[in-house]
Amino acid sequence: MVKNTSGGTKTKGLARKHVKNASGGGGGQLRLPENELEVLVYVNSMLGNGMCEVYNDDGQRFIAHIRNKFKGRHKRSNLISKNSIILCGYRDWENPYKNLDVIYIYDDFNIRALRDIPTIQIHNLFTRIEQNNIFKQNNSYPDDDIFQNNNHDTQTLPTKTPHSDFTDTDTQLPHDFDLI
Repeated sequence: MVKNTSGGTKTKGLARKHVKNASGGGGGQLRLPENELEVLVYVNSMLGNGMCEVYNDDGQRFIAHIRNKFKGRHKRSNLISKNSIILCGYRDWENPYKNLDVIYIYDDFNIRALRDIPTIQIHNLFTRIEQNNIFKQNNSYPDDDIFQNNNHDTQTLPTKTPHSDFTDTDTQLPHDFDLI
């Protein structure tokens, strides 16, 4: 049995039979699209309720449904996040395709391997990810101007003078040293 060296209840939280290889990719074969109904897509945003907004290489928008295979206990090794690349399948009963089902989630190791395969056209997905990251870095919200020191369109406020420089003659009393 594994010794609990760090203490607490979180250390041995998972049963050993459910833990997959933690070596970080490369353990299995690379899953590629096998027919015309499978497509590589880019996750633009997470919508909630097991759905996410995705775009294919042509720039078409779809809603991808995350199946139970990628939820619950299995979510630990199959985390879908924004700017990730996943393999989805079209629903063949829909005539204009609007919805997709998630089939496989690529990690960083698999994405590097996908870039090396010349038959897979995913260069538009990578440019979309780069454009989204550049926009996120350069995007400034109106409230950010409060925290930044911008020199344009700023007015100088009058500074407070110290109490010793106060020279209002109406409020000063004459000094009579005899009363002191």
